Amino acid sequence: MKAVTRALEAGPPLDPVALAGSRGVCFVNRSVTLAGTGRAAVFSLAGGLLDPSGPSGLMHRLGAIERDDPLGLPGTGPVAFGALPFESGAAGEMVVPSLLYGRDADGVEWATSVGEHPVEPTRALVTAALERPVAEPFGRPTLVACDPADYPAAVAVATQAIAASRLRKVVLARRLVVDLGAAPSPPAVLARLAAQEPSATAFLVSRGPGVFVGASPELLVSRRGASVRSHPLAGTAASGAGAAACLLASAKDLEEHALVVADIARVLDPHCSELVVPAEPSLVSLHSMNHLGTRIEGCLMAEGGRLPSALELVAELHPTPAVGGVPREPALELIERLEPGPRGPWAGPVGWLDAAGDGDWVVGLRSTAIEGSTAVVWAGAGIVAASDPLAERAETDLKLAPALEGLAPGASALLEGCPLRW
Repeated sequence: MKAVTRALEAGPPLDPVALAGSRGVCFVNRSVTLAGTGRAAVFSLAGGLLDPSGPSGLMHRLGAIERDDPLGLPGTGPVAFGALPFESGAAGEMVVPSLLYGRDADGVEWATSVGEHPVEPTRALVTAALERPVAEPFGRPTLVACDPADYPAAVAVATQAIAASRLRKVVLARRLVVDLGAAPSPPAVLARLAAQEPSATAFLVSRGPGVFVGASPELLVSRRGASVRSHPLAGTAASGAGAAACLLASAKDLEEHALVVADIARVLDPHCSELVVPAEPSLVSLHSMNHLGTRIEGCLMAEGGRLPSALELVAELHPTPAVGGVPREPALELIERLEPGPRGPWAGPVGWLDAAGDGDWVVGLRSTAIEGSTAVVWAGAGIVAASDPLAERAETDLKLAPALEGLAPGASALLEGCPLRW
């Protein structure tokens, strides 16, 4: 198999969402735009991220693809995309598109063809592959399930567990299952989610018979050569200056955030010759809410003659306390006991990996898993000893609303149908 990359001749920037269509891949943030169609190769992670040979083996298979890549930029050559399950031991897969379009922050555009006998990639080839938008047959969304049925009661159980054990934090999530009445257009859902939060990373990844779509505000890890970055978010409040000031002064939210930052620094520090971790978080203001965030940056060291790949770093970092808890294992046990079932790709790592080991991976938040006319939406809140059950329920409503609106305008009204038995 061979991958051929070429710089594209000048022209208007192409629409990555149209290239990904309903069954491709798309990953768009401020530093890079990548979108592809087709499946030149599918790499399985049978043991998930817990298999020590999984990420390194995938890196080896990706590197074995012959490359004709005069650009040599991050995201050129063969690139594998994945939306991996939250459950680290669950099987996942990563797909190398047969046609990939890329654009970096400087406006450089390229295309890559991958196959046994790849064609020369050109702007005309990419343009011909763009999917034309279709009118969405909006139905009438109905709420199929809202679990746990009594979320505040589950939060109370979690706070009791924290008080009675060494557990310090657990992220407890709610799941909504929605029947949209008709199958939505995944590209249209992605466009709506991206429009809500332009600073977020927009993604679309086909998974089995369905597709996972979202606009995540949280960077798990990014690698460019020896440079590594992470930008965890933990601690949430509604939008507005007053709420932001309260968030910055909230002992509960500052504690929740500090636990996340400390865990990420613990994982990255042994891999770095230098790691910069700010002492205090900063405010990350989105259109719909505020978060506490910390930008962590480091310089990776070679290990065994090479730098760890972005996916290998993901395997060590995930799940961070921003979506799991502290300590990790008792938190995951409590999540399994209190939540309605496996999270699937929600809060799992979503991203890309190239043959040089570079890549970007975000946490699969503000997202929805769509299959036919059914969509599953999750939202979680970080529970610590000082958590108030009703306040945590309100936080999950705040996070669920934009995801529901991305599915169908007005769908956030379904939250009124979720029972409150507390």
